[in-house]
Amino acid sequence: MGSAAAIRVEVETKLAQRVPAALTLKIKQAPELFSTGMADVDAMLGGGIPRNSITEVSGTASTGKSSFALSLLANVTKLGNACAWVDVNDALSPESAAAAGVELQRMLWLRMSAERKQKLSDKPWSRLEQALKATDLLLQTGGFAAIVLDMSDVLPQHTMRIPLATWYRFRLAAEHARSALVFLTQSPCASSCATLALRCDPAQTKPFSDHGETPLFAGQQYQLLRERNRNEGSPFQQRKPAGRVAWAAETQWTRCR
Repeated sequence: MGSAAAIRVEVETKLAQRVPAALTLKIKQAPELFSTGMADVDAMLGGGIPRNSITEVSGTASTGKSSFALSLLANVTKLGNACAWVDVNDALSPESAAAAGVELQRMLWLRMSAERKQKLSDKPWSRLEQALKATDLLLQTGGFAAIVLDMSDVLPQHTMRIPLATWYRFRLAAEHARSALVFLTQSPCASSCATLALRCDPAQTKPFSDHGETPLFAGQQYQLLRERNRNEGSPFQQRKPAGRVAWAAETQWTRCR
């Protein structure tokens, strides 16, 4: 044991002289977080959505992905930051974004155009390819605190065609641009390149109001599951089990009562 300890000391001494950083413990700072605007969700995520990395929010149609992203951008723009929404299938409603609290003058909305007036189902890859190039350009340009790439209406067989190298490039570009890059998808596709992976599910709820003679749609309950959180700046987050929290989205007219 004594000789092994002596050899270790000798090796460490030589390494320290030739390569000083070899034995230096590198401590990564905890990333900046953007609040989602929902206290229970922020508590589950340890404060919010991380900046400088990729967050992937997956789920089927009408499970709250867009409402979640709009709530996030509302808080990002309230802080005076610029953001962008890359809309693959022209699904975003500016009225809904404004009702969610997004300051539209601070949000760049990129709508992918259909080439030669083709239907959405004719050339889905063409729109997706445009959206990927636009997202890459936004990351390279910089200046956007948060960028949402909305692929909610793109079938999984098309998103799975995206090369893994694209996600790696986006991850490095998001870190360099100090942007929170958020993917909205039907099923996860960014693999390990996503620091945070969330899944949206519908929850049992009574969506129609009981007030008045005519029932009105008042809102929807959703469930958000944290499937992965590779927050390298917080080892505690890595050991936490998957969490689930319920949240609600209400319609604009319920706020006028």
